[in-house]
Amino acid sequence: MVSSEYYVADNSNMEEKKLEAAKNHYKTGDYPAALKLYLSLLNTSLSYKLYYRIGKCYYKMGEFSSAKEYFEKSVSLESGSNPSYIYLGNINYKNEDLKKAIYYWACAFAYKPEDENISLNLATSYFSRGMKFQSVYYYDKYLKYANNKGDSYSTIKTSIDKCSQTGVEFLQKAKHAISRKDNITALEYLNFAYKNLPVSFDINYLLGSVYLAENDNMHALIYLKQAYAIDTKSLDVLQKLASTYINIGDYTSAYCTMRRLLPLVIHNQPEYLSTMKLIKELGASFDSKSSTGHKEWADRYFEDNNYHLALFEYENYIMLNEDSKEEYDERINQLKSFINPEAKVIKNSLEKGTASYKKGDFKSSNRFFTKVMILSDKESPEYKLAKSKVVNV
Repeated sequence: MVSSEYYVADNSNMEEKKLEAAKNHYKTGDYPAALKLYLSLLNTSLSYKLYYRIGKCYYKMGEFSSAKEYFEKSVSLESGSNPSYIYLGNINYKNEDLKKAIYYWACAFAYKPEDENISLNLATSYFSRGMKFQSVYYYDKYLKYANNKGDSYSTIKTSIDKCSQTGVEFLQKAKHAISRKDNITALEYLNFAYKNLPVSFDINYLLGSVYLAENDNMHALIYLKQAYAIDTKSLDVLQKLASTYINIGDYTSAYCTMRRLLPLVIHNQPEYLSTMKLIKELGASFDSKSSTGHKEWADRYFEDNNYHLALFEYENYIMLNEDSKEEYDERINQLKSFINPEAKVIKNSLEKGTASYKKGDFKSSNRFFTKVMILSDKESPEYKLAKSKVVNV
């Protein structure tokens, strides 16, 4: 009888030594030596972190094509919290592909919104593309999270503060013109105010309202949709937006807008019933093929990095094609994380902080609760809860 014994060698200790040596080479700037060791580990270990480290070595060596290849492999394994996104943004920026750079930086912003450099990259890239609403949106994020308040910060803050002051001044002038029923003058003031303060809800809302009153429905749509992007719970905006769509005969968009409006009037029975009636009437005015345009517009907005409007149109498409909800859930969640990543990060940090707090691991819980305090508004329940749980250790 022949007996055989099989042994599986445990190489984990050797891999750990290689990994540690590679890290040390990287720290001292010997990127080729670090790369050689990291590449040798591919024979026995595959992970998004290993691909990321290989990508970083190539990046530091200026071999951006190879770096891009490994960063892309990394995000194919881990599409969530992956620092590879930042480098992919940088590489595409170097290659003058601003659309892709913005996309990858938005992916990075989605999991790390407090990173001032990501916000600044997005702000300057949108600015160079002439997308002022998005640019100022991210400049505001940069000013909120910046730790390094040097010359660059001071220059940007001074400029933003000056523009904000000018925007507010002309908004007030516009309001006086509106009170005198002088819409032409009001529009002049409001357009100048918008150039200085494009992320103001009041300016966008009034621009949309005055253009609507002047029967300029196409301009009204631009600003009412931006006002909605700033405040998705504004009853006035949704009512005016629905009216504008009806005016131009876009009944699918009007239908979707009324669907958004419905939860806001649920406690007002007469308005709720009239809204339901209009929804039914609008729903009977188109067929299932009428939704195709919304998908096409959503794809175009997404490709153009206009994520607020892309989300708006993908949600419209889902409302009109509820069978497609599962297919587009991932894209919609991604867009929400691009626009308001703080909400998800705050929720996760509160959960992790609470779990650590219950275990008595106050060092860890403090870290999570501090992150909540950085990301949330000081008047919010999340901020107050996190602050109450911070323990001196």
